[in-house]
Order: sequence, then C-alpha cells, then structure tokens
Amino acid sequence: MNRLPLILLAAAAALATGCGVNPSQQAALDPTVHSLRGAAHGGQQPVAGAHVYLFAANTSGYGAPSMPLLNAGPNVAIDLLGPYVTTGSDGSFTVTNLYHCSSGQQVYALITGGNPGLSPGATNPALVMLAVLGACPSDGSLARTVPFLAVNEVSTIAAAYALSGFMTDPTHISSSSTPASQRGMANAFALVGNMVDVATGVALNENLAGNGEVPQSEINTLADILVPCINSNGNTSACSTLFSSVRATGDTSTIADTATAALKIAKNPALNVSTLFALVPPSSPFQPTLTTVPNDWTIGITYFSENMLGPYFPAFDSQGNLWVPSYSTSTLFEFDPLGTPLAGSGGFNGGGLNLPFAVAVDSVDNPWVVNFAPLGSSGVSRFRNNGTPRTSSAYACSSTCFFPAFDSAGDIWISGATQTTVLASDGTRIGTFGTNSYDSGIVIDAANRAWTLGHSRLLYRLTYPSSISQFSETVTATSGNELTPVAADASGNIWFVSNRNNAIGKVNPNGTQTSPAGGYIGGGLTGPAGIAVDGDGNVWVANRDGNSISAFTNKGAAITPSTGYTAANLSGPRGLAIDLSGNVWVTNFNSNSVTEFVGAAAPVSTPIMPSTQGMRP
Repeated sequence: MNRLPLILLAAAAALATGCGVNPSQQAALDPTVHSLRGAAHGGQQPVAGAHVYLFAANTSGYGAPSMPLLNAGPNVAIDLLGPYVTTGSDGSFTVTNLYHCSSGQQVYALITGGNPGLSPGATNPALVMLAVLGACPSDGSLARTVPFLAVNEVSTIAAAYALSGFMTDPTHISSSSTPASQRGMANAFALVGNMVDVATGVALNENLAGNGEVPQSEINTLADILVPCINSNGNTSACSTLFSSVRATGDTSTIADTATAALKIAKNPALNVSTLFALVPPSSPFQPTLTTVPNDWTIGITYFSENMLGPYFPAFDSQGNLWVPSYSTSTLFEFDPLGTPLAGSGGFNGGGLNLPFAVAVDSVDNPWVVNFAPLGSSGVSRFRNNGTPRTSSAYACSSTCFFPAFDSAGDIWISGATQTTVLASDGTRIGTFGTNSYDSGIVIDAANRAWTLGHSRLLYRLTYPSSISQFSETVTATSGNELTPVAADASGNIWFVSNRNNAIGKVNPNGTQTSPAGGYIGGGLTGPAGIAVDGDGNVWVANRDGNSISAFTNKGAAITPSTGYTAANLSGPRGLAIDLSGNVWVTNFNSNSVTEFVGAAAPVSTPIMPSTQGMRP
C-alpha cells in the first residue's frame, strides 16, 4: 500500500518555488564534514516548514521501499516516512553530520508539505517534490559532489522521468539485486544531470558533454504544470484536474501528490496532453516554455557525433553503452549511458568495416558488426570492448550478410541473402543454413533456436546443426528489398514488423501466428523498421517514414497515439534499442545523431542473450 498520501494529510509539510536560489545559500560547506545544504522552491516562492527526507534507493528488489539516511539528532524529527529536517522561512535546509550513506548508494531528497507562500500557518499536503543527489562518495560526504541542492518542480520532473523504470512512488525507488539492474539504476540517477542543474534547479538545453540537445522548453512546461497545485493549499481545481488527468483507464492507485502525478505523466506521456497543457499558469515561472500543445509528453534528448553518418541498427552492452554502426562512413561509434561519444568525433575504424549495418554484442561486451557490402566483401567485423578491432579484415559470410544474433554458446548467427551463417566465438565458420529466401532479421530464442524472416512471407526456425522448420505468414514482413529486424519476448514469442502493411506480427514458440491476419496496427506505425521488447513485454518500433516510435502491449494493443511518440530531431529513424534503465534509443539515419526517449520503456537486460532477452535485469 502506498502510505505517502495518508502521511501527507496527517503531517504539516510545505513545498517551495524557485527557478533560482540566492547565491549566498550556495556557499559550500566543508566537504570533510558530512553536510548537505539546499533550498526548496515552488515556482519562484520559497517553501517554509516543509519536511526534508534523505533516501537511498533500495537494491533488494523492484518495489522495495527506499532507505532513510537521516540519523536521529538535533533538529531531526521523525514520522512514518522516517527522519526529517524542516525548511526555514526562505525554503533553506542544512544537514550536518546527521546522515549516513555508503559508497555507491544512489541518494535522493524528498520534500513534502510546507507553506508555499500562503497565509501564515497554511500547508499544502499535496506538495511533494524530488531532487537527485546521485552516488554517495567513497567517504560518505555528499558535500563533495553536491555542495548545494535545489529542489523544485524541474528537479521533480527530471527525477520522475529518469527513474520511472525503478520508481513505484516517491518513497519506493528500487532495483533488483543483480549487478545489471543496479547498473541500470545508477545510470538512471546519473541521467538526471543531463536535464537539470542540481545546484540551481534550472532545466538544461544541452547535456553535460555538450553534444546533446535537451528539450528545455518541454521540461519547463512540465514543471509549470505542477506549479498551480504546488503553490496552493492542495484543495484547488488545479490539483484535482492534475490528479484526475494523469490516471489512465483502469488505474486504481491513489494519486494525491505532485511527485506521483509527475511519475504518472512520465509513464503515460500520451494521456490527456491538452488538458495538462492547459494547467500551465499564464505567468509561467519556468522559461522558456512550449507555445503550443505537444504531440506527447515524452522527453527526447538527441546526441550528435559529427562524423556519424547513416547510423543503422545499434546494440547495448552490459554497462549501458550504445554501439552504433555508421553506414555512410564505414565506422563504429560508441556512446556512454549519458550520450557522450566514447570514440571521439571520428568513431572506431578498421576490422574490415565496409558499409556497417547492424551490431550484436557478445557476453563480454565485444561488438560484432555486420557489413552490408556486395557479395564477396560482405562480412562480420569483430571488435574488442574498447573499440579496437580483433582482426584486420571481416569474417566472410556464405552470402550477403544482414543481421547478427548470439546463441547461448557464444556462437553468432548471421542472416543472409540465401543462407544463414553460423560463426564460433573465434570467428571460425561452423555451419550454414540454406533457406533461399533472402532472409532478413534474426533472433535466438531461449531454446537456442534461431528465427529468421524471409521476403517470401516465410518464417524459418533453425536448430543447430541443420534442422530447418518453415512457417507461412499472412503478414508479409517486407516489401521489395526491405530488410526487417525481428525480436523475441521473455515468453519466447517472435515479433516482426511489416513495412508493407504498417503492422507488426507475432508468432508463438511453436511458429503459429497469434496476431491477427493483418497484424497489429495503429499506434502510429508508418514504415516500421527497428523493433525491440522491453522488460514488461511491451514492443517498441522505430517508424522510418513517420519520424516517430510506436509501442504496443504484449497483447498487441497500441500504447502510443496515432502519431506515435515524437521528438524534435527524429529524422528517418531506423534502429531502436532499449537500455538497462528503460530508455529507448533510436538512430536517425538522415542525421548524425541518436535520440533517447527518457524512461519511456521498462528496463531490459543487455546485451541481448537468449536466456534473458525481454527480461528485466
């Protein structure tokens, strides 16, 4: 049960406003002392008398309660949420030697209640805001990394979006106990710094590395939507409209505070967009803002690398780094979880790269790159996880290569024009399958069977060493010379796109089509290309011709609107991949960029392996 709304109704707490803070408030404390200084604002108004809690994310399992970090001591009170200090009349708070955290714990501040500039003694029980501090330093002193913390609506929006894959409510932020899940959560906490300056609470217009465009106006607009409720007594139409507008059909959870509302918007970004936009106050405290109603409330950050031209089908490694083939420059690029190019502006070269098309990453994070070159020079280039090539030339395929996938033994399967090639982990060819079907995408299921889709409307199931099962499909996956990726979910179902029909298809592990004869449609599918499955079993598709992405439930119901989800810099999207944090990354073939939809999906295990694909890490 979510106790937060009940506690807020019983406790007197308040929240503050503030695009900026007084510079004198930001004077750094001695980092050798376990200190934390900050201020809470709502819009431009300080929040007095608010409760300030310090929490660490839990790593014992999804849905576990966050762990209080404040200790008992002077000026520390306690309620059902845990120990807290109180903001002063100017919204400021200071915690000195009153908290503890261990190295690597992911830390955040929670602000509840308080007086946002109302009449004396008035409090707002609906006022709840968040701000992320990130990883606890090795010496446990947060002042080393965050000398000052600004808590406001912008910091709340950034936290809600980045942490949505790990957040049940403001007091339940957690991952599983696996290293992969904890890595994904750490990456999500770090991503907040790409969207907001934690010391000032100001939305950024570029990422930390300076190569990414952040939708500052949209983040400000989302923050402004929260302002009327935060700067009230909690019983206003602005609050009631906000809370009713963020509840999706069938959602019976309690929504009675602004941080939970922000999380609901992050998880349902196409819901009641116009209604929420109408809540922006006439004198918006956070500027600049959107001037028209957006298509949806997804936050898309686009990262550029000037020499990456024609990026195609990418893949993630176990650290959350994205490997992207640059088709037009015959190079390989790597982006870290914050969108920073790790290869510099020129990318990685060598290894026989020749029109690189698709990437698969093995169990030790080495990327293998398929080169979509003419027969005779088509092959697979093998790289180390530091980007250096393992060989001077590519391993040859038995026919023109298309897509790669790894099996549980570490062998790589490559679909091709007339044959599927199987290479051992050292690059030795160990088998071929002749299907004569111009096979396209390929995926390996948990039973270690390869599924590949042909232009002849035939789906093949390949079992080593030479078993081929053939299944007819009503939904054609391709038209003309289109190449079509496929994906598998955690139940072993195979998903594919139909470029001809603007649809997606699904077959069960026995090869029986379970989607309708015409496939699942809607959701903005327009020239679908890349496809991936997230940790909740939802299916995501990049729309090459629609400059959008689409999402469907595992039962084929469209999640996205008729226009899909859009972002400012989407241009001819081809490849799509989901990371450990639940961010959806799309390659823009028509520009030198990749776009990250922050927290749009559920976290999924990477790299993609038969036993874990489509599963949460």
